Amino acid sequence: MAETYRVGIIGCGWMGKAHAQTYAELDNVRMVAAADTHPKALAELQGEHSIANGYADYHDMLAKEDLDIVSVCSWPGLHAPMTIAAAEANVPGIICEKPMARTLAEADAMIAAAERHGSKLVIGHQGRFRKQTNAIRSLIQDGAIGRVEMLYIQQAGGLTNSSVHNVDYSRFILGDPKVNWVMGSVERRTDRYERAQRIEDRAQALIGFAGGARGILESDIGDDRRVQPCVIYGSHGSIFPVSGGIRVLNADGIREMSFTEPNAQALQAQELIDWLEGRREHRGHAQNGRQALEVLLAISASTYTRGIVHMPLEIADYPLDLAIDEGVLPVEEPGAYDIRGYLVRKD
Repeated sequence: MAETYRVGIIGCGWMGKAHAQTYAELDNVRMVAAADTHPKALAELQGEHSIANGYADYHDMLAKEDLDIVSVCSWPGLHAPMTIAAAEANVPGIICEKPMARTLAEADAMIAAAERHGSKLVIGHQGRFRKQTNAIRSLIQDGAIGRVEMLYIQQAGGLTNSSVHNVDYSRFILGDPKVNWVMGSVERRTDRYERAQRIEDRAQALIGFAGGARGILESDIGDDRRVQPCVIYGSHGSIFPVSGGIRVLNADGIREMSFTEPNAQALQAQELIDWLEGRREHRGHAQNGRQALEVLLAISASTYTRGIVHMPLEIADYPLDLAIDEGVLPVEEPGAYDIRGYLVRKD
């Protein structure tokens, strides 16, 4: 492979800037191009990182730049077409931000395109590279709290936007088991969006992992409790993530561990290069991103079908759209709004 990897970035907003800062820390990459439909965002990123070539159309960038790695940092609704275009341009390595896609049909099309053109596709769940996360995974594997029985997950900001990180995190610390089933409940009384995608007001779910562990997930419940993103309860102890470390409670007493976290995104990018060079598979490969997305979609699907959802999820579309459009979740408080403050277009 190349000694210096030519990198292009699609989407120059704050996540594109985060990726650019990551690449700036790596010695074996060179950012040569960026693309964005917003001239100001494109010019800012080019100026901050001396990126020579800027494009309003990412197709032009892919056609002209002979890129080794592309970061897809756009809104979720654009992830699929941009990733597929990068694969069809024979880009060897692609990092697509989470959530992987809007629907399983889109996710499957992305994976198929990458496989067809020989591209290595990574989904941006950089939490897999944090020291805290890997320490918890090791403690579980070593039996420090016995058999994992329950994970308690709490998040805000929408299921597919924020909670998808927590589901991927949960699978990773458990050793990436499959999910057997999901039973969920979704509330959507307002016309709520997140970056042009309909989202729920609140949600909760019970997740059945292969191996017997269960996960309780709450999204946007909005009370005053201070619950860690994922607390792990085992047959012989518990693990509590805390700021800068973890707390382990078991028969040996209470043990505190602290960490200085590295740049997880830089480790994610470097592991893609390792994958390209045949040294190891990437822990954030697309199949893991797809499984996290499937769990979150299954929560809305459970509300839509009014029952437990056994995997694999057979609904290829966005289940929340189906529930809204078919009157299962009618809007009771009209007035479309985006939780990030963007203008909601209703075509």
